[in-house]
Amino acid sequence: MSENSFELNVDTGGTFTDCLTKDSEGNILRRKVLSNGSIRGSIIHWKNKLELKIQEQWKLEKDILAGYAFQLLNQKHPDIKLASFDPDEKILKLDKPLPEDLEGFKGGFELRTGEEAPVLAARLISECSLLEKIPVHKIRLGSTKGTNALLERKGSGTVFFVTKGFKDLLQIRYQQRSNIFARNIQKPIPLYKKVIEVNERIDAEGKIIEGIDLNDLKLKITALRREPHFDSAAVALLNSYKNPDHENILESILRETGFQFVSISSKLSSLIKYIPRAETTVVNAYLDTIIQNYLDNISEKIHVKDFFVMNSAGGLVRKGKFHPKDSLLSGPAGGVVGAAAIGKLAGYNKIISFDMGGTSTDVSRISEKFDYSFELEVGDAKIFSPALSIETVAAGGGSICYYDGFKLSVGPDSARAYPGPACYGAGGPLTITDINLLSGRLDPKQFGIPVFPDESLKRVNELIDEIFSRTGVRRKMEDLIDGFLQIANELMAGAIRKVSVSKGYKPADHVLVAFGGAGGMHASAIADLLHINTILLPRDAGLLSAYGISMARIERIAEKQVLLPYSKVIGELPAYFHELDELAMTMIMEEGADKNNAIIRERYAYLRFIGQDSALEIPYSSEEDLKLSFKREYTQIYGHWSENEEIEIESLRVISSSLEEKETKSPDLFDESYPEPKYNIPSYSRGK
Repeated sequence: MSENSFELNVDTGGTFTDCLTKDSEGNILRRKVLSNGSIRGSIIHWKNKLELKIQEQWKLEKDILAGYAFQLLNQKHPDIKLASFDPDEKILKLDKPLPEDLEGFKGGFELRTGEEAPVLAARLISECSLLEKIPVHKIRLGSTKGTNALLERKGSGTVFFVTKGFKDLLQIRYQQRSNIFARNIQKPIPLYKKVIEVNERIDAEGKIIEGIDLNDLKLKITALRREPHFDSAAVALLNSYKNPDHENILESILRETGFQFVSISSKLSSLIKYIPRAETTVVNAYLDTIIQNYLDNISEKIHVKDFFVMNSAGGLVRKGKFHPKDSLLSGPAGGVVGAAAIGKLAGYNKIISFDMGGTSTDVSRISEKFDYSFELEVGDAKIFSPALSIETVAAGGGSICYYDGFKLSVGPDSARAYPGPACYGAGGPLTITDINLLSGRLDPKQFGIPVFPDESLKRVNELIDEIFSRTGVRRKMEDLIDGFLQIANELMAGAIRKVSVSKGYKPADHVLVAFGGAGGMHASAIADLLHINTILLPRDAGLLSAYGISMARIERIAEKQVLLPYSKVIGELPAYFHELDELAMTMIMEEGADKNNAIIRERYAYLRFIGQDSALEIPYSSEEDLKLSFKREYTQIYGHWSENEEIEIESLRVISSSLEEKETKSPDLFDESYPEPKYNIPSYSRGK
């Protein structure tokens, strides 16, 4: 198999990494590994102190595991590696025996290479040992690495450069309180470790009022380099979107003094609004080392020219041109693209994608075209970044189920890949996966790793005892299971309402495309809550995000800020869009796309009434239809129309797209012998 070559499509989630691969002969191969870079099995019995009979689902035909680190789940012992593996007899041989107190242990274990999860998946698919080169010629990668680092506050040490007088910009922000009745106000902790004010000033028209003080700046940066733990720099100066000269000077100085990771606001977002532009820059800097090191770790093991990363807008970007700010919905965007493809194959154009994974659930609404958002909120940060309109809720298979002293709760904390749910056997907490296992919804034989129902039962009984000790009432296990399922379902249905009902659309008018490792187990209940009558269940539902990544195309977005009344812009829009078309095509050719094999896929104008903060996205076909389309969309969402209010065009955007990837289905992935993938859903009844 070593002479074969592979195209790797990978989605790395919080719990599992999904890999859908096509070899040089056109065969489709699949793998799931844990996102901590491990595979697992369970011990049946010991032949001797070094050899053990195991049960696994690795699908290996030869021994490639020599040198992998061996670890018993939830046990501590010295470092042990594998000497060999017999795939026919399912015998593992260790390089040295376990401590005497663990000899004869029966339970779960895991194997690791110390590499990133996509690399491990590629090794398993290509059956390459640690000493062999992995034969991959193209990588398409989606990941929630950046999202998790941002939410968990595990980014790099960042210094923030800002115009003098705006030191507290991102602490004051909009002067809004998330909870106006809270007595003890808890302000979000800034992502940056230090802020440095820069003596400079540019006015609202881009005119330099006060030149940048180079001597003062160099002294501050020189002193900064003597301090440890600053890996990246974020630069956001006032009105730099009009004139970036001072930011460019500062970038040059920072790079000259040794900063490798420098984020410049005028290059990341050339639009007005200082706060989100500054936040965007800080988030990009905060994630820069994490994302780049992650991509470099993969590149060191898999040497390819064509390494593409999925961005939040559902398009592919070459690794060298990828910005960390665009990674926050990278993996979920793959799921939306995959769901749209499934809907198209089944003949539906109004779709709600329902992606329930191990850590969270991601939902989106698709009506013939993707719904985009250009201001993205993740955790405490609100940033400028083109993204598919996706709502994420912390209700996945790994979401922790607990009693908070007053009520049952699900999430937002997750057991993640390690220790994972209790049934993984690594000492994890009770989760939705455990609840599904105990309710009979989850078949252990169909799960990708060994599961231990006794561990789930143990955690439920502990919870029953905890509730009894606090309330004096002993609850039945069936009631707890049913309660947790209802809570999780309501959380996920609420997320779907946000992308549909809150925008003026009825969920019942859509088809629910359910996927992700846990989507099929909850789809019927979700559909019942939302009065949806049809569900599409892809054959490879657990790998649909990776499939969507395989279907994605190289895309770039060009934008122009207008901020002029509609009446003053009419007549100039064709010229504006022509300018953006040229820019978008230039950008996509820089990504390696052929001009003859690329198109302008979408043109959008963003309109609002003068004085409003938010604009509506209106597809542009002609000037004549623009105002009418805006009126129709505005009335659909808000239920009224202001005839005498003046309309403003906030901005224009153009999306260019390659045509390299044909929108065809793989006969192995979607077998045409399957019946039409739609099912009428009966009313969901608890206990049935």
